[in-house]
Amino acid sequence: MDDTTDPSRCELLFAATHGDGARETAALRRSVRRGQLVRIHQGTYLRADDFRRLDERGLHVVLARAVALGLADVCVVSHTSAAVLHDLPAVSPAMPDVVTVVDPRRTTTARSTHLLRRPGRAPASETSLVHGLCVTDLSRTAVDVSRTSPFADAVLCVDAVLRRLVLPRGHETSPGVVERLATVRTQLLQRIGDGSRPGDRAARRVVQFASPWAENGGESLLRLLLFELGLSDVHLQRSFESRGRFAGRCDIFLAKHGVALEFNGLVKLTDPTMLAGRTPAEVVRDRGRRDRRLLESDDIEHVVHCEYLDIVQPRRLAELLQGVGVGLDPRRVDSAARIALRRFVG
Repeated sequence: MDDTTDPSRCELLFAATHGDGARETAALRRSVRRGQLVRIHQGTYLRADDFRRLDERGLHVVLARAVALGLADVCVVSHTSAAVLHDLPAVSPAMPDVVTVVDPRRTTTARSTHLLRRPGRAPASETSLVHGLCVTDLSRTAVDVSRTSPFADAVLCVDAVLRRLVLPRGHETSPGVVERLATVRTQLLQRIGDGSRPGDRAARRVVQFASPWAENGGESLLRLLLFELGLSDVHLQRSFESRGRFAGRCDIFLAKHGVALEFNGLVKLTDPTMLAGRTPAEVVRDRGRRDRRLLESDDIEHVVHCEYLDIVQPRRLAELLQGVGVGLDPRRVDSAARIALRRFVG
C-alpha cells in the first residue's frame, strides 16, 4: 500500500472544526453532494479519491481514526477492530461497520452508530500504537477475539498471532520453535484465566487448537474443516525427503492415510512475490514436478490439490479425499456442510 492509500495518512476533514452552522461546514456538505467528499462519521469527511483507493480494511482504519477523536484517552481500540488494524485475517472479507473499544467506565456493552463500547481495561502493557491509534496488542487481541467471535474467526486470528509471535522469520522447525510456541500458548491461556468470565471456555479451546504453522487464513480454514470432517493425525508444513534429498514441504499431511494436501489459493498464481519472476504456467509446471518428487517419498501415497471453493463447499473436499481412499463418516460430511452454510453466508 503506497502513501496515497495508507489509511493512517489519509487526511480527514471535520465539520466540527467550524461549528455545525458555519459556512465551512455547509461547504463540506456541498462537496459531499458533488461527489468530492465522502462522509465517514458524524462531522468527519474523507476525500472521494482517497475513499475509492482504500480497500475495506483501510476504510475501517479510517473509521477508527475518526471515531477515536471523540473518545476519552481511557478507551482502547480492541476486539475485531484491533484485529483489523493489526491486519489479522477473518472468515469474511467484509469489515465491521462499528469500531470496538474497551472502556473501563462501562459495566455493560453499549452500541451507537459507529461505536461499540465493551467494558474492560487495557493496561499500557497490553497495548501498542498502530496507525497512530492506541490498540490492544497482538496477544490481548487474540484473547479478546477468542472470547467473543465465532470459532472459525477466532482460529484464523489466533493462528496469525501465533505465526507472528512464534515464527517471526518465517517457517522454522528447530526445537527452540516448539519451546517458544509452548511459552506463548501458556501466556495466552494465563491471560484468559480460570474460566470464570463469559467466553473463557471458548477462548481456551481456540488457543489450544490454534497453530502457527497454518501459513494463511485459507490453510487455517482447511485445517478446521478437516477437524470437522473427523480427521486426526493432521500435520502442517511437513517436509519430506526422496532418495536422501529434500523433496518438498506440503501444506497438510494426513499421516494415517499417506495423503499430502495442498491448498492452492489464487494468490500463488497472482502475487508477484510468490511468482518470483515466473509466469502462472511455470508455477503450475513446477507444482507438477514437485508433486512427482513428493510421491517418491516413502510416506506419501497421494498428493491432493484443493482450492478455497472446496472449503466453502465441504462436500467437494470430501469427494477429493474419498477419491484417494480417505474414509469419511457421511454424518460428519453433512455436519460440516451445514456449518459451512452458516460460516460463509453471503
